Amino acid sequence: MRATVFVVAFCLFVSTAAGCAQETPEQVLTAYIALWQAGDYEGMYHYLSSQAKEAWDAEVFVSRHRNISQGIGFTEVKLADISSQGGKIQYSLQFSTLSVGEFRQEYSLEMVKEADGWHLNWDHCHIFPGLTSQRVVRVKREMPTRGDILDCHLLPLAYTGSVYEVGLIPGNLVPGTIDTLSLLLEQPSQEILALLEQDWVKEDSFVPIATVDNKAWSQLRQPVTALQGVLAKARSGRVYNFPESLAQTVGYIGEAQEEDTLKELGVEAGDLVGLCGLELACNEKLMGRPGNAIQIRDESNNIVAEVAGRPVIHGEDVTTTLDLRKIRKMDTALGEVSGSMILLDFKQGSIAGVVSKPGLDSNLFARGISSAEYQELLDRDSPFLNRAFNALYPPGSVFKPFTALMALEEKVLDPEFSWDTPQQWQGASDWGAYQVTRVLRPPGPVDLWEAMRWSDNVYFADLGLKIGWPAFTAHVGKLGFGEKIPFALSYEQSQLGGDEGSVLLADSSYGQGKMLTTPLHMSLLYAALARGDGVLPRPYILAQEEPAQWLQTEFEQLNLDLLDRVLAYTASGREALAWTGDSTVRGKTGTSEISKERQIAWYICYFDDYLLTITIEGDSSLSSTHAVQVARDCLDSGIRDIGD
Repeated sequence: MRATVFVVAFCLFVSTAAGCAQETPEQVLTAYIALWQAGDYEGMYHYLSSQAKEAWDAEVFVSRHRNISQGIGFTEVKLADISSQGGKIQYSLQFSTLSVGEFRQEYSLEMVKEADGWHLNWDHCHIFPGLTSQRVVRVKREMPTRGDILDCHLLPLAYTGSVYEVGLIPGNLVPGTIDTLSLLLEQPSQEILALLEQDWVKEDSFVPIATVDNKAWSQLRQPVTALQGVLAKARSGRVYNFPESLAQTVGYIGEAQEEDTLKELGVEAGDLVGLCGLELACNEKLMGRPGNAIQIRDESNNIVAEVAGRPVIHGEDVTTTLDLRKIRKMDTALGEVSGSMILLDFKQGSIAGVVSKPGLDSNLFARGISSAEYQELLDRDSPFLNRAFNALYPPGSVFKPFTALMALEEKVLDPEFSWDTPQQWQGASDWGAYQVTRVLRPPGPVDLWEAMRWSDNVYFADLGLKIGWPAFTAHVGKLGFGEKIPFALSYEQSQLGGDEGSVLLADSSYGQGKMLTTPLHMSLLYAALARGDGVLPRPYILAQEEPAQWLQTEFEQLNLDLLDRVLAYTASGREALAWTGDSTVRGKTGTSEISKERQIAWYICYFDDYLLTITIEGDSSLSSTHAVQVARDCLDSGIRDIGD
């Protein structure tokens, strides 16, 4: 038995190494191609004839196959057809590559029978026909033009435009040039010197230092070009045209990394790809696909043959639902505070405007951000965070209309019943020292209308206890907490945290406790009220998408109509906290604590077909009146009319 195993193992070893004597030429070629597919170039070399091995050593053979395979993005090779006559074999290979896709090559090969079996009389042409030891394989790339990102009126938000690359010619530099250029470009002189010290730099090299857009170049042109050793080149590049507060939504481009998931689309390390926002979400459409040609070139770099090619596919434009003119008004109204705004068409679900502050200049990344510029961004208050979609906040009092809806649905609320809520209140004897505190309001009993208008925490905490934890969590689930939103951009998922308990239930009922949500989600909740049908629309920001429903809350129409009237009353009259000066506006204010030192001011209102959600971050002095003032400024600026 052991002898039999030894004979079989020995034959397998000999077969793998050089082909058993009983193998046919076709079987040897098949085994050889299988090793090529596996990337076992050393194993392939064992199949070469003695004559081929004398002409080409293993190092040349292996490095040639490895370099060419990597260069063309080799993924697969299959033996397609094979026929033989004696030692002559005609065959075809079907290649699959990342660079040009699939292509087919025809080959003719002489097989030589030696003492241990058949071997390939190999030459370089058996990689690609026409290839010799003196010729090389090159992949010529043609990069596509990236598509534009447009607003709803086809105004460009991101587009390919003229930029200027400012660089140095080391051999032409004179003392003082680098220091002056450092001041003009606001780039540390140490960084400029480091660029000049790169290994490839020679005296006559053009060393790029910075890329600037047309606007910056118009100011820099005269002083920069007056410096000896400085040269500027015009080229096309990505240009962004919007307030910095829109940067997290539109995004920016940057260099792809080695591990980039877009390799199958022909992307290589160093190519410019979308890194966040719409640039990332629509990357494949915007980017197109590079064109590639696998070429054989001679010693003079002349093209001898083109093995295969794939034409360039230029990127397509992406049209959004964003209205740039409205966004500029929103950006101005929000001012210099940290916060966000969303303008939503509540009937359609389309996002007309979004701002998040602090923001950033997307052009910095498109032209190559310096370490000093990047550090300056890091020193700001989270400028990369899209506060409209990704910031999780306690909703505070803006959640109270939904507690009221739950109570109406559970038939534990008579909207006309009023009671004089105490300044501080406990819902159960086991609360210990904890108490719910309400805001100061006019004295006397309050019903649903007055409790909503004055944002009475005690009134809504009591409602929450009457609803009960099981019903409350069931309704919160129907409102989308814990559910994924079908949305093109990245966002955070709302959550109702904590375990069952009367204190947690009371606090959650007025939007505190461990409830966290985003301005995007709260916008969709209020859209259900603004629409009057209880439907949370699917939010969308790409014009190609169609209006659709996300969730149906199934609140009774009678209760939805009542809450709409309550919110109209809440925002009416100069004494009301939510008053914007416009009687057609329905809305609700809110504040919520993040910590003892920091809180959020909310204001959500709706008018015409639009819903406006405002959040402002600040210290304990911040109140919801600041958010209401932002809404008032937006309305006064004509945001409801601009761009229509």
